[in-house]
Amino acid sequence: MIAAVSLGFFGSIFALVGMKCTKVGGSDQTKAKVACLAGMIFILSGLCSMTGCSLYANRITSEFFDPTFIAQK
Repeated sequence: MIAAVSLGFFGSIFALVGMKCTKVGGSDQTKAKVACLAGMIFILSGLCSMTGCSLYANRITSEFFDPTFIAQK
């Protein structure tokens, strides 16, 4: 989840630089490449977030159905 948040932050920065309305980033062709990079970073961030949530849900589910687990359910 930390990786997802970090990637989301950097994706937002790259998306801000890749917008056509900003003066930072160079030509339109360069901005298009930066915007595409931001999109790929957002997809990677989503995959990291989905992986973290799935692993946590798997842990909770396996502990709930484990008959030898002593703690409160």
